[in-house]
Amino acid sequence: MLKPIISVFLAMGLIIAVPFTCHAETIYKPPEQSKEELYQDIFVSLLMPYIQKQIDNYYTKILTTSPVVYPYLVYVLKAERIGNYRSFDFLVKLKVTPVVGPHISVGIDYLTFRIGGSGGIELKKFEHIKTEELPANWKHIIRN
Repeated sequence: MLKPIISVFLAMGLIIAVPFTCHAETIYKPPEQSKEELYQDIFVSLLMPYIQKQIDNYYTKILTTSPVVYPYLVYVLKAERIGNYRSFDFLVKLKVTPVVGPHISVGIDYLTFRIGGSGGIELKKFEHIKTEELPANWKHIIRN
């Protein structure tokens, strides 16, 4: 009778004593209807042709159709000024979720752009983070 009670307390002690760590990705979202949200939306809208071009370049090697990127599926992960205060040279890291058909995600990608004060935009880094498995009725677009 004593062994089951000891076993339960021992198991509970181990569960409590072993630390559990949890990592969750949090993406900052500005408050709704704020100026910050407005500026971020304008900023992403201006970058959309450059984002779509890079997505096309990557996914045409994998898929027979090019996925679409919608502005509301682009998140600013990091934006930093290169140089001193009020320099107009920036590095911006974006999280992009390209989709096909009825908004079926094909993956997650991180794109880092360098944006110059004279209007130059250059891709510095493209990271394919995750490939989503397509539903059976969309597998025909995967290149062999």
